[in-house]
Amino acid sequence: MRVLHEVPRVLVVDDNEGAAEALATYLSYEGVEARAANGYNEALNCVKDWVPDVVVLDIMMPDRDGYETASALRTYLPTPSLGIVAFTSLDEQHVRETGRGRHNFDGYCQKGTAPNVLLALMRNLWRDRS
Repeated sequence: MRVLHEVPRVLVVDDNEGAAEALATYLSYEGVEARAANGYNEALNCVKDWVPDVVVLDIMMPDRDGYETASALRTYLPTPSLGIVAFTSLDEQHVRETGRGRHNFDGYCQKGTAPNVLLALMRNLWRDRS
């Protein structure tokens, strides 16, 4: 994944607004330009004028879940450089088995994992695809 911006951009999408804001704040302290969105609609509104390099995406959200959100983001931002990381309490095998349609996620990190582990995963995505 080629990072499109000099300072990597990350969009954190979660229905738990406080958790999304906290993670975005942490990433900002680590030199990442980060924004938080509270679910599907806010995520799509955000990417209208701000294109992220990576989306950190919760799966279990009301209305439209992470699978639908990932598909919509891939359609709206049809660029091979967009990375989407599943960030959920569900285990990785379940996420891969229940993902509908094409493979929507480039990485997986379980909630409760230290945020520096998630950051390292994103950095590996940037390095592997640049």
